[in-house]
Amino acid sequence: MTKLVRRSEYPWWVTLSLWGVRGRRGLWVFVAISLASGLGLTMYGFWDAKFFRLGPVLALAAIPYWLSIRWIDKYGSWEGES
Repeated sequence: MTKLVRRSEYPWWVTLSLWGVRGRRGLWVFVAISLASGLGLTMYGFWDAKFFRLGPVLALAAIPYWLSIRWIDKYGSWEGES
């Protein structure tokens, strides 16, 4: 088993994704919100074209949250989450 990385030593992008989020469940909520709003705005873009480009950008925002969940599952710990 690999040694767990302390929370203070997480990479900057994991720390940024966790900023203001309370644990694993919170990150999954952000993944769901990003995907849902991205899909919704892309669909609304068929009626109002200025929203068509914003939808995929919001959907792509789910990627850093998902990658952070995977990184913490592999190298970190969810212990001590509120």
